[in-house]
Amino acid sequence: MKQKDENTQRKHIDLPESFFFSTEYEVLYSDVNSANHLGADRVLPIAMEAQLRFIKRLGYTDAMAFEDAGLIMAHSEVQYLSEAKYGEKLLIELTPSNLGRKSFNLVYRIQNLTQDRELARVVTTLLFFDYQASCVIEVPETFRDRIAKVQASNRC
Repeated sequence: MKQKDENTQRKHIDLPESFFFSTEYEVLYSDVNSANHLGADRVLPIAMEAQLRFIKRLGYTDAMAFEDAGLIMAHSEVQYLSEAKYGEKLLIELTPSNLGRKSFNLVYRIQNLTQDRELARVVTTLLFFDYQASCVIEVPETFRDRIAKVQASNRC
């Protein structure tokens, strides 16, 4: 019996039934690598841009530091599915999930609108961090409330 090479096993990210936020992004020159397509190292920063837009959409004026804390990434996973080229339009959809005591996930689906195909899936685990006390803090109730409103309305 042939053994599977552990390095060839693909990570699969399951998607939620629906997404509560979406935004468009145009692939920039700085996103393109020497092979003339979107670099693998650019997918996570594009997801992070969507995250910042989502936080702003929740009503926060500063998407990087809010709720008396900063938002830090504890973990990320990317499932690469296809490529994109300079100038192509992407649709990034995201939704919060697994809202715990001190962390939550954002699940993203990135679609290439120009080529009409899925580009990537991303999951990030985020924590609220108190830089004054140098420690992770609980997810603030006001943030939970804003997420609950998003989930109740089913769209931002």
